[in-house]
Amino acid sequence: MTRSMVLSRGPAATAATRVGRAGALLGALGLGSSLFVIFRLLETWRITPGATSHEVSIVGAKLTYPAANLAAVIVVGLALLGLAVTTMTVGGALRELAADRRLRRWLSAQASRRHGDALVIDDERPRAFCAGLLRPRVYVSTGVLALLDESALAAVLLHERQHARRRDPLRLACGRVLARALFYVPGLGELVRRHQTLAELSADECSIAAAPENRAALARAMLSFSERSRPDDPTGLDPERIDHLLGDPPNWRFPLLVCLLALCLLGLLAAAGVLAGHLAAGSATLAPPFLSRQPCVMVLATIPALLCLVGLGVRRRARHGVVA
Repeated sequence: MTRSMVLSRGPAATAATRVGRAGALLGALGLGSSLFVIFRLLETWRITPGATSHEVSIVGAKLTYPAANLAAVIVVGLALLGLAVTTMTVGGALRELAADRRLRRWLSAQASRRHGDALVIDDERPRAFCAGLLRPRVYVSTGVLALLDESALAAVLLHERQHARRRDPLRLACGRVLARALFYVPGLGELVRRHQTLAELSADECSIAAAPENRAALARAMLSFSERSRPDDPTGLDPERIDHLLGDPPNWRFPLLVCLLALCLLGLLAAAGVLAGHLAAGSATLAPPFLSRQPCVMVLATIPALLCLVGLGVRRRARHGVVA
């Protein structure tokens, strides 16, 4: 049995795996149910290119309107929610990829040399982190090399290597995207936040298991980072990590009831889509009001414009986003 297999059995690593799997399951079910209700909309509604019998004349102008029963209205509401979730998921994934690309470019420009398997960036601030969604790498700043002693630096590098080994940047990015998109799923945001904390504790656990003296070395490194960090820097003392280094296990229980409630909610939404789809009867036309004579031309003309606007919006938000 290899050392990495032994280290993965620590309490924090086990908890991080459970929380990560629970969040991934809820996210997959939420995204799957969103796509399902969109397909149900396409199956239950009859869309015609020309004007239907649902037409009314007001002041000589012909207006078309959709006709639907209550079940069809429910399907439309669920499909709108599913479309919002799908759009937010795709947009969030694109933003994460764009931010990762900008960060990798910046790190490539700043990296001056190697320290073992870690890349050294020119920065006086004490910084040590793992970055990269698809190919995670460990980075340390010149400020870290000047600040930490050999044992503290070795402990910090072991900590960051564990993040790279578990592909934590990708895991956490996926969790952030799903938590934002599935805003209505109870407990998903808390699972993602807890997964991030447990990932840090798991990396500390790995470093300590490799060498027991790394417990004190990590504490010294955290204290040094806190003393040299700026007020706007995210580095600092984490009380939960300090307690963990002192031997106090994290006081947290897996939110089983909240996860069951989230599963029930997703199941109810999917069941509503199935039942409403069997009873739905809806029909509509592509003809906009006052333009019933040439509906297809108008609709086909607006589709490229809408796609361009959406693409420009996503590109602008990705360009002005903040790199974490």
